[in-house]
Amino acid sequence: MTDAFASSSASLPASASPLMRDMAHAAYLAGEALVGFAKDRSALTLQEKTAGDFVSSADLKSEAIIADWLKTRYPDFGWVGEETGAQITGSDGPYWVVDPLDGTSNFLKGLPHWAVSIALCKGDAPIAAIVYDPVKEELFSAERGCGAFLNGARIWVNSDISLSTAILATGVPAGGRVTYLSDCLMDLEQLMPKSAGIRRWGAAALDLAYVAAGRLDAYWERNLGPWDIAAGWLLVQEAGGCVEPLWSGEPILKSGSFLAGDAALLRQVHPYLTPKH
Repeated sequence: MTDAFASSSASLPASASPLMRDMAHAAYLAGEALVGFAKDRSALTLQEKTAGDFVSSADLKSEAIIADWLKTRYPDFGWVGEETGAQITGSDGPYWVVDPLDGTSNFLKGLPHWAVSIALCKGDAPIAAIVYDPVKEELFSAERGCGAFLNGARIWVNSDISLSTAILATGVPAGGRVTYLSDCLMDLEQLMPKSAGIRRWGAAALDLAYVAAGRLDAYWERNLGPWDIAAGWLLVQEAGGCVEPLWSGEPILKSGSFLAGDAALLRQVHPYLTPKH
């Protein structure tokens, strides 16, 4: 076994399935490559997909590493990657949803807050999830019905939290993706005086993982890609929390719009969020 395989396995609970071990290993391999790229960011090639939304050679290499590992072992599974898009297998079976570098802008600026996100989904919901932060050496993992874990230790969302003591997170649209900027600013105007603070850290998978680990109390955002959400969604659910559509009747992975956290706290937060119009 490689060092990466041994390290990734050691960061999972003893009960982790072979599937989870393969997912973790893929994340560790990608993480190793990304840490290497981070040491000399000036050597990266860079493209701007839309205004303010970048893809680098590090993103592309990371996705290729993950795809090579997982597709070799699970050739019948479908694939949805942020950089390579959807590759349909012609079946309604499981499919991977992958963000090879969540927090690309942070990565490119040298901000040590980014992660690899891998989910296995069936239908419209995730059934297995990995979010790996190689800088902090933190592996978040979950399988449906088996709980959520950080480096093999069980994690839970914060419960019995009042809005006035809650630390919330969201994303503020920028660049070419400002469709919901006015909605977000109205959210902030409503919620900042009523909460203990709001964070905008620029890595959706880690925001969701942090809700699952009790580091954040709730997180909402609009118009994200499925690769931003899928793995963190399962982490929150398996940590005892809820992830609900921001807009009733619109599936989370399709709309990219959701609110995550403890169910009781979500009932306090939701009324202050600007409805779709």
